[in-house]
Amino acid sequence: MSGGASHEVTSTGLVRRLDAFFFPVDGGRFTALEGLRGWALWMIFHVHFLGYYESRNYFVEPGTPIHRAFSALTAGHAGVDLFLLLTGLLIYTTIHRNHPPLGRFLVNRYWRLFPALFLVNLPLIAMMAKDVPTVIDNLFLLHLFPQTDYLNVVEWVMTYQIYFYILAGIWFIALARASFMQGWPFFFLAVALLYLAHQYEVFGFSAVPRFLSIFWGLALAKLYHSPRTWARLSPVLDRLSPAAPLAVYAARWYWAGNAAAIINGRWQWAAYFGFMDLCFFIIVGAVLTPGSPLRAIFASRPLRMAGAVSYSAFLIHACWAIPVAEIFLKPLPQGLPYLALHYILSIVLTLLTAALMFHFLEKPYFVRRKAGARVVDEAANAGAAPGGR
Repeated sequence: MSGGASHEVTSTGLVRRLDAFFFPVDGGRFTALEGLRGWALWMIFHVHFLGYYESRNYFVEPGTPIHRAFSALTAGHAGVDLFLLLTGLLIYTTIHRNHPPLGRFLVNRYWRLFPALFLVNLPLIAMMAKDVPTVIDNLFLLHLFPQTDYLNVVEWVMTYQIYFYILAGIWFIALARASFMQGWPFFFLAVALLYLAHQYEVFGFSAVPRFLSIFWGLALAKLYHSPRTWARLSPVLDRLSPAAPLAVYAARWYWAGNAAAIINGRWQWAAYFGFMDLCFFIIVGAVLTPGSPLRAIFASRPLRMAGAVSYSAFLIHACWAIPVAEIFLKPLPQGLPYLALHYILSIVLTLLTAALMFHFLEKPYFVRRKAGARVVDEAANAGAAPGGR
């Protein structure tokens, strides 16, 4: 065997081992959605990592284009909204196809989230929790006690997901035969009521527009599972899709220069995140369309690998990986080289730790044996939780 052929065989064997590690079940038509989760993780990581350096102007001159670029990557908080949109899409799809009993559905959702969550949060609780309500809210994610604080900065997203799982179970399983509640009029009524609740601050100032990302995912799922409607809509989304990722980063650039107006205005806040959700709606819709260039991009192996471990990475990056990396680098002088080293080490710690957590804590959920047969949960396979994602 020639050296080139031997190298090719070795490379093929490595690729197969990596695939077996990161993709324990066949992703089928949802394969590219794992790549979308990888992109979402990348955006979220930048928000939390660069937030460390925002008060130090990222070691560059304020007002310069590079400072504005760092600010745009720090602000806008777009990755979470993509995770939440995917949650709505994939949970509806799982219920629509598998028709699980309500109890099994809710148990499966908790079993998906909690092994990794316990590992990440128990040390935080041991070091920082001051009372029993804080312990309860940081373990079960229901935020039953309004005065408690999240010890892991990303937990609010998980709380949104838990309440959505309960809502989806009641809406699409327990009340599945209530035809009015399954139709578009009721759907738009629910969205309108949530927007009004935001306008009058019923649920707090900023909460509702972020939660509505899930409803954009539900809308996309309902359209996707209506063959005639989807046949007309998907080509339109595919044609719009090249501009949508550019629009996402343009909106974040706009946020970097107009943050105060967006944050302090109810309609500005809702309009900003509504625009981001529209962009993600177009992107995900294109990824669901066979032959779309975006589908090929997000089906790439590196993005899919990042997406496969994105839930564990989502949990650990801000509370553990970034601070631990900073401890290693403290003796070094501050500046752009320091930021670059901190960035690289934080990514390495995040992905390596997330890969181990994925292997030992998440795989048992993805692949379960029942009477010798493999049971696959589509939403788990494509990753409905970040965090959810």
